[in-house]
Amino acid sequence: MDRPVKRPLLERWRLVRALTDGDWVIAAMALAICVYYASTRGVFQGKASGDGFFGFMYLPSIVFNHTLDLAKAAPFWAPILGHEKTGHVANACPIGPVIFWFPSYLVAIGVEKLAGWVLHWPAEKLPGQTVFDFWMAGLGSLAAGLAGIALMYRFLKRLFGLGAARFGTVAATLATPLVWYLVTQPLYQHACAFFMVTLFVERWHAWRGAMSLRRFALLGAIGGGAMLMRFQEGMWLLLPGLDAAGRALSALRGRRWREMALPLLGGLLMGVTALCAFSPQLATWKYFFGFLRPPQPPGHMRWSDPALVATLFSTRGGMLPWTPILYLVVPGLLMARRRAGALRWRLGLMLAVEVWVNASAWDHWGSWTFGPRRFTDATVVFGFALAGLWAWVSERGEKARRFARRATLAVAVLAVLYNGLLMELVRQGKMKSSGARAAPASTWIAWAKGPKWLGRVLDVTGYPFCQPAGWIYSLIYRVPPGTFEGVVGGYIVERDCRIHGVATNTSIAFTDPLQHVPEGIIGPAVGKGAERAVPVARRVRLLIPLFTAETLRAKLSGAFHGQEHTVAASWNGTSLVPQARKGLITWEVPAAIVHTRAWTNELVFDLPEGTLLQRIDFESTANWWDAK
Repeated sequence: MDRPVKRPLLERWRLVRALTDGDWVIAAMALAICVYYASTRGVFQGKASGDGFFGFMYLPSIVFNHTLDLAKAAPFWAPILGHEKTGHVANACPIGPVIFWFPSYLVAIGVEKLAGWVLHWPAEKLPGQTVFDFWMAGLGSLAAGLAGIALMYRFLKRLFGLGAARFGTVAATLATPLVWYLVTQPLYQHACAFFMVTLFVERWHAWRGAMSLRRFALLGAIGGGAMLMRFQEGMWLLLPGLDAAGRALSALRGRRWREMALPLLGGLLMGVTALCAFSPQLATWKYFFGFLRPPQPPGHMRWSDPALVATLFSTRGGMLPWTPILYLVVPGLLMARRRAGALRWRLGLMLAVEVWVNASAWDHWGSWTFGPRRFTDATVVFGFALAGLWAWVSERGEKARRFARRATLAVAVLAVLYNGLLMELVRQGKMKSSGARAAPASTWIAWAKGPKWLGRVLDVTGYPFCQPAGWIYSLIYRVPPGTFEGVVGGYIVERDCRIHGVATNTSIAFTDPLQHVPEGIIGPAVGKGAERAVPVARRVRLLIPLFTAETLRAKLSGAFHGQEHTVAASWNGTSLVPQARKGLITWEVPAAIVHTRAWTNELVFDLPEGTLLQRIDFESTANWWDAK
């Protein structure tokens, strides 16, 4: 009698297999991620922090307060967030991730109640909001993320083979912000959105050669589910939508009327099922606001003024400075042509659309964040490109293949280590969040207490992962390459993304000019307190990055030795008319000469000999954000 064949461990454990697709490399990475999750607390309130804290609040609101209104679950925040016309305190976070968080959250509540009965713990004032509750709810995002990783691996293995799939999956997971939103801030929506988008892309690719009405409907349901995680995921419906449009047009040209039925009916059915799947979010918005609208104020998306340069290259949440592995994405898409054909163009198009969408957002830097978090859903495209690059490298001649593989692997390992270093620096509070401010690399090094000599070198050469934008900027504006890092994305007169009437960063202090004053300061600050000022040359040049083209009032304060009337100023080469009084000179800057986002404004002063400058303040002269 034959003995039963023993299956490998990964084959016998169904859950492990489901979350790793049965591959030991993916399993080892998943185990390491789980260990990291279990051994670290997170930031601020724990695993729930930032927007993740408010997203989590759906859970106690539903379970304990039987309402979606934040007023009861988060009474401290109610006066700050304010009441809508409906009388409710709105939760701006999407409701979709609750689907993933609820099971483990309910387990946490059960454990706490059992412990309370046994140990006679007093009842909590705000039940269901402990650090343990946060930790347990986050397991839902962790599980969804691991499932998404397994799906990405399966998708890449189908296209490129085993080695490329392993490389693309591991590099795209560990060298990008995805791993942060799996382990440190899992109660943001990004891990769940990654899973839903990856499921959508994987199923679309598997079915696209044999579509049916049922499959169109399923893709619509998955796409609508992705929109429940984050509204912007609706753009991924373009993939089957473009396929359907192409088939319908081809049939129309050939007058094959019957062939037009499937793509047209399928596209319509996909839209209907997507809308049905998204309807819980629509109902939530109706409950909060009284009508259907997203929580962002009108004008949040600035489609005609995308911050493309800042989104790609700024140290304030830019893709490449925080995630340098992405330098390999475009080459990878190009090199994937033999294995993936036209698929690379379709996924490349989706990445380009996502760049445009995220660059058009009011707060394109992502507020409090780690890295370019709003691109986490596109990790499957990053994995595709990286796997395509590895497959191309593996097809070279023997000697070239050996060298190219080692070089590619070395770059990926360094990118993973660098991403891990940044994660720990931010998690431990040794470095500010990626969305906090635009700062030169030397400032990053100072925050992390790194070697000062390295900071001085990078001020001269520029941070490598801001290039070539930093070098081009230095040529255009005649400044050191490091200047780009402290200016682009660090807007003056920046408007709060939720309360547009609130402006921040409205002044530049000459005693602490950072990179905004590249020319004119000739000595250290003198004086004390309010009288503190710096000696300047007769010509002073400022770089002013502005959030939008608006009419401004600029106020320059300092000691002009009674010669305020002799001070001349030009804005982007246009002379300004001054209004002077002792120690203060004011100019009106018309919106027509203001550059926004992509271009930095140059303000040049001609000053009397011996001038001491303190600060320059800016203020809006019209409430353009309220315009109907």
